[in-house]
Amino acid sequence: MNKKIFIKDITEDQAAINDYFVVVKKGTYTTKTNSKYMSVSLRDKSGIIEAKIWERVDELNGLFEKNDIVFVKSRPRLYQEKIQLNVTDMRKVDEELPFEMIRAFFPASEVSEDALREEYFRITAEFKNPSIATLFAALNEKKEMLEKFFFYPASIGVHHIYIGGLLEHSLSMARIARQAVQVVGGNLDIILAGCLLHDIGKIEEIDVKRGFKYTDRGRLLGHIALGVTILDGLLREVSVPAHIADALSHIIVSHHGVEEWGSPKKPMFIEALVVHYLDNLDAKVMGVKEHMKENMEDERWTEYHRLYESRFYKIPEE
Repeated sequence: MNKKIFIKDITEDQAAINDYFVVVKKGTYTTKTNSKYMSVSLRDKSGIIEAKIWERVDELNGLFEKNDIVFVKSRPRLYQEKIQLNVTDMRKVDEELPFEMIRAFFPASEVSEDALREEYFRITAEFKNPSIATLFAALNEKKEMLEKFFFYPASIGVHHIYIGGLLEHSLSMARIARQAVQVVGGNLDIILAGCLLHDIGKIEEIDVKRGFKYTDRGRLLGHIALGVTILDGLLREVSVPAHIADALSHIIVSHHGVEEWGSPKKPMFIEALVVHYLDNLDAKVMGVKEHMKENMEDERWTEYHRLYESRFYKIPEE
């Protein structure tokens, strides 16, 4: 598989666009004359383009789903001053793709990968608590696990939906935590460890090799249960006092805050409260920022955000 053209380079005068993209939206509709058609949003790392399917709608509808990587046969056209694709065929790619090929389809963090990795290793080298330092030394030996943690998005549809998003989200929380502890207190090592570990289960909840989507195991167990399982595996390899092991496990279990958000336990000590609120803050602010990038109704207001149940206002720059 070899991607040849990116969305930013598509022009209306090209005869055909036959290439690979990711499906980010999909819907079937009916025209005023009762003809069925499908509207699809496609993306690669350079942007998003709208596509329409006017023929064989029922047949093609069953061949792909949202978040699939697909091969598209289409013709570009100009519609309302924007390039759009008229699709004649679209089929899901079933093969697993290596990380390097996945880079063609998804945006990456605006912060360089090297800078994020350096920050992660700097934090894990500065733990003062010897048990937590030993725990992260064991994690850093798990090269495959660590590569996933560095590469994966933080979610597939809410926040930090890009390569390196999981690491960036975790580090952003850790960065804020250093300032927060000076104001509200708490054990900094436990908070920093909680920031880095709270979403570790997402490396098993999410699959990126066929597009950003959930694994079967992820759907069945969720990243909280998977995170505790990963932490338990690490704890079996090192000697960590029970109270620290339990505290880190509790942070993973409680970081969503309440049962309706997926946490079986509410945060029950200061450090767990800090991690919960930092996670909520960073995820929501970044989620709104990402929503603003592609869903503005006009220069000031976004479209309605279904998860956050609100439109958002963009304050004018002076």
